[in-house]
Amino acid sequence: MTIKVRLSGEPEEIDAMVEHLRQQFDVAGGERRYPNLGAFGIRVYLEVRPHTTPTPRRVRSERVHPTRTEIEP
Repeated sequence: MTIKVRLSGEPEEIDAMVEHLRQQFDVAGGERRYPNLGAFGIRVYLEVRPHTTPTPRRVRSERVHPTRTEIEP
């Protein structure tokens, strides 16, 4: 599933929104900026889809007792 998106606004706000979207989705595009015709700001075009790789999960580590001595072979 791919969704095409057009963002329009001030350059700093567009950059922040694209970065936010990249954290949640796979994002293609956004590198080319176009001036808004008859209005202030810029526009960018994106293609957005859910991440294809699963998000990393936390793994619990084992607690090591600090006073335990190493076992010698």
